Parts: sequence; structure tokens; C-alpha cells
Amino acid sequence: MSHAHRMTGNAIDEGAGRRASTLLLILVATFITLVPGGPVETRDFSHLGGAVFWGFNVFLIALGLAAIAAGIALRRGSRLAARIAIAVSWGYIFVVLLDLGHVFPVSSDPIPLLLGLIEILDAILAGYVMVLAHRALGDI
Repeated sequence: MSHAHRMTGNAIDEGAGRRASTLLLILVATFITLVPGGPVETRDFSHLGGAVFWGFNVFLIALGLAAIAAGIALRRGSRLAARIAIAVSWGYIFVVLLDLGHVFPVSSDPIPLLLGLIEILDAILAGYVMVLAHRALGDI
């Protein structure tokens, strides 16, 4: 148990929190490269319609903003940020599983190899962020 935990039950393990913060911000940076129409995500989603396409993008943007905010607040020792980091990590894993499972968004184009690799690595990274955030909270 870290020195911070011995001092007060409200503090977090700062080392684990900093590592979770760094990896969460890296996760956001790598996920940004997957923007539809960008260099990695080349599939055609025009059949989704504007409301579905933009609704999904708003969800992804909100996920990214929450992750950035949690990453910054984790560096300041926020327990709430650690909980948000866990929730956001689950969100990223959910998005990746839906895409790799061909559930949503569906496209007639195959998933590009680089996209699939980045998504798999991001899911692994999100899992590690969850472990570190739980460790920062003293759950494990």
C-alpha cells in the first residue's frame, strides 16, 4: 500500500494514477487516428445516414473528452477520475468489440489490417488502464 493510502483513505496510489493517466492519454491519441475518412479508417459508412453516423461520432468525441479530463485529473490524484478512467476504458473496449465483431458500425468494406491491429492494441491498453486505475484506488 502506498504512502498516500496510509495517510488518508481519500488519496490514491499516485504512481499507478500517473501510469493510468499516461496510458489513457495515449489511448485517446491512438483512437483519434481511427477517425472515419482518415488515413487508417477507410471504410465507407455513407449508408448509415447522418443521424446515426454523427450520433456515433458524438459518442466517440464525448468518450475522448471524458478520457482526457480523467487523464488530467488522475495526475492531480482524483479518485473520481480513476473511476471515470475505468468507465471510459470499458467504453473503448465496448466500441472495439462492436467493430471487430461486425456489429456496429457495419460496412461492406473489410476492416483494414492497420485498423484492426490498432483496435486490438487499444483494447489491451484500455484493459491495462482499468487495472492501473483500480490499483490507484487501492481495489487491487
